Amino acid sequence: MAKKVTIYDIAEKLGLSPSTVSRALSGNSLITSKTRERVIAAAVETGYLSPKMLNKAMTIAVVIPESDNSFYQQLLTALQYTVQDHYLLAIHYSFNSVMIEKEIVARLDPSRVCCLLISQSMDTSNSSHLTELERKGVPVICFNRVHYQQPCPKFVTDNYMDAYMLTNHLVTSGYRRIGFAAKHISCPIYKQRIKAYKDVLNENEIAFNPDYLIYSEQTIEDIHEVTTRFINLPARPDALILPDFTATLQAISIAKLKHLSVPGDLAVVSFQDGPECKYMTPSITAIEHPCAEMGAEIGKFVLSLCREQTYNRETVRIFSSNLVIRGSSLPVV
Repeated sequence: MAKKVTIYDIAEKLGLSPSTVSRALSGNSLITSKTRERVIAAAVETGYLSPKMLNKAMTIAVVIPESDNSFYQQLLTALQYTVQDHYLLAIHYSFNSVMIEKEIVARLDPSRVCCLLISQSMDTSNSSHLTELERKGVPVICFNRVHYQQPCPKFVTDNYMDAYMLTNHLVTSGYRRIGFAAKHISCPIYKQRIKAYKDVLNENEIAFNPDYLIYSEQTIEDIHEVTTRFINLPARPDALILPDFTATLQAISIAKLKHLSVPGDLAVVSFQDGPECKYMTPSITAIEHPCAEMGAEIGKFVLSLCREQTYNRETVRIFSSNLVIRGSSLPVV
């Protein structure tokens, strides 16, 4: 029976200490890339590492719900910068479909990925597919859209405070009939946002009007219908809270077609800031998310997890956003 290869054999072969070999194999940043490459080559040559095990050490699977969302683009840029060339990012899109999300997760090969980063689709009602992947030995980290019942590390923005800031800004600016265009009714993000919206109204003794809260998938067609429904109400809203820049831009265009001025007749604000928001006429009030900070922190956590193979499943990081007030919601005097 052939003798099993150990790190001591690799250390002797390369003239290194066993601790150096161990650190190199775990990706410790104290070890130079040249030494790490020598150690990995020797580990594969001696049979200590198989090609499959090598792939596992180098691949991070990422599942996000949308391909054209600037939030994810900025976050992934910061994530990639943080992990640099230590690990590969394999990015998958669920297109906000829990069926596609589950299929992606089911197809992941536990022998080829060191962990899964996932922002769940809007219609995900449970996370049993993530639990199953963890049983196969793949750690799961949830971010942005998460289900808090899932026992895994979570990195999220303070969605309650985002909505509170937007709604409170409109109320203190004199707006009282505030429409809220919400996404999927079961999405945890919107549960938190709607609670904050109602809390601000209650604190300011403004009665909640169910006509001013409309749920939809927020496609281009949906936004047209939702904005038109708001505008055609007998008591038309004097302000709208919208999910992102695209929806806000569309609402402004529809308002102009209806001969309504923004913000004179209708103020609009967005849950998502972007470079375009400052260059519009009027410029758009929006929530500026800490995408770069969030992506970097997730990257640091992933590096530690993949190298040490230990992590705190109870980790929850909540990131604070900024409210950027611009022309689309300033009261006309």
